[in-house]
Amino acid sequence: MDRINDKWSTQLRKGTFELAILLLLKKESMYGYEITKRLQEDSTFPIADGSIYPILRRMSNNAWIDSYKEEHEGRSRKYYYLTETGKEVTEDRWNEFVEVHSFLSNLKEENE
Repeated sequence: MDRINDKWSTQLRKGTFELAILLLLKKESMYGYEITKRLQEDSTFPIADGSIYPILRRMSNNAWIDSYKEEHEGRSRKYYYLTETGKEVTEDRWNEFVEVHSFLSNLKEENE
């Protein structure tokens, strides 16, 4: 089966994409391009350059992340970091993910 054209696979990734970003920002502040490159290191979350910014804007509007600007080599970069709300959302989403994963793993084991 061609995973790239599989709609279920695409929806699964979309459903966990924000969690991946939150987990990246849990460790350290990052700028948008840096987040994109980190996600592109693995084929699990294919993302085009620039397409992360609407997601970061939405997460910012939800008060999960905030940002600050910093000069780097003569250019201003916008760094994103988790807010306290974002930290809570990250833990809640992670716990939900683990719960679903655990349930599916148990089903798989029962039916093998």
